[in-house]
Amino acid sequence: MKKGKTQDQAALIVAFKADLKDRNLSADTVTQYPQYVHTFYDFTGGDLLGVDDETLIRYLAHLRQRELGQSTIKRYFASLAAFYDFLMFKKQIAANPVSSMFRKRYLKDRKTHDTSQRRQCITVDQAKLLVGSILDNRERAVVVLLLKTGLRRHELSELDLDDVDLPNQTIRLKPTAKRSFETAFIDDETIFVLNRWIKEREKENNEQIPALFLDKFGNRLSKQAIGRIVRKHAVVVGLHDPNSTRKQLQKRFSSHCCRHYFTNSLDEAGMKENFIQELRGDTGHDASDTYTHISKEKLKRAYLDLVPQLDLL
Repeated sequence: MKKGKTQDQAALIVAFKADLKDRNLSADTVTQYPQYVHTFYDFTGGDLLGVDDETLIRYLAHLRQRELGQSTIKRYFASLAAFYDFLMFKKQIAANPVSSMFRKRYLKDRKTHDTSQRRQCITVDQAKLLVGSILDNRERAVVVLLLKTGLRRHELSELDLDDVDLPNQTIRLKPTAKRSFETAFIDDETIFVLNRWIKEREKENNEQIPALFLDKFGNRLSKQAIGRIVRKHAVVVGLHDPNSTRKQLQKRFSSHCCRHYFTNSLDEAGMKENFIQELRGDTGHDASDTYTHISKEKLKRAYLDLVPQLDLL
């Protein structure tokens, strides 16, 4: 391929990133999707427009040889599908090579009844043990907020101090494609641990960074750092085996396990399924949801009544 043509196709990735920003997608998506597409760009030798099923199958084999997890591989292909949708919109191509048929055929998860492959879900007592072992105010606030709200780690990373409304017991979340409900509720325990961190944060935030959570260098706490914090403390209380493989889900405890805990603990406390779904911010609701809208105040009352307490007060 001629050098000029390669450069032109690299420019398509730059335009794709600008389009993601224009669509007001999450900072995580704006950063990661172009990076994933650039990986594919390198794999094809710079030929993004000459892609067919054979190319995609070879790329899938390449990713699997790198021993990437299935969810990671699916993100790679989701980014490619979004990129080629952008090219279709710009009339650069006639059809998306990463079609839903391709993804269904080659990327669909295979159901298994092997319970050893299910993600670990802790009890309320185990959650108490976990947060009770954390002495650092920032790290305790991170883990408590994950357990009490079910936020994804990138959602937590993107929070700013101004998003937190302690008197009204709410947190405003950044809009994302995966979240339909952009409010998280917080109870008195969460407010208690957040207050302790916020007072400490005021002394450390010399650069006036808006982020709610800062790392030791004074920058916004990344989602990778959030994952490390959760795993570190999970190891201490025996919830995470650092020598386990990615496939040994029952021996591993991640930030996403906090989201599973949030769901299951509210379910066991007796919360209605549609209330839990709303609190999780799940997209893709049934059409009937339009006619069974839950008011924010009703949802907040149900949450405060049923969210499990972790002996933090």
